[in-house]
Amino acid sequence: MLSFMDFRTVLLLVASQACLLAVVRCQLDDDQEEGTVCNVEGQRFYDKDIWKPEPCRICVCDTGAVLCDDIVCEELKDCPKPEIPFGECCPICPADQPPPFGCNLFISHLS
Repeated sequence: MLSFMDFRTVLLLVASQACLLAVVRCQLDDDQEEGTVCNVEGQRFYDKDIWKPEPCRICVCDTGAVLCDDIVCEELKDCPKPEIPFGECCPICPADQPPPFGCNLFISHLS
């Protein structure tokens, strides 16, 4: 015959097993979602994550498949000395460069 103390112990064991079962079930759900995860060089990317492994390359995780493409830069017109910022791929025209072809813009305010 179970005493009140034995009943509480059994109830505690059942509750602990239910919690453990819930944790295992969550881990199984995560394993089933593995098809939507991309593992690249020890890093984990989830579905639709976007990253740049190199300055001129961009990648996306697409339902477990890694799709990468080269970045194509726009041509900078009328920029005498384009610069490529550190860690970037495409050149920019620095703001402190003079306008091309020696053009100067004067704005006067008429009162």
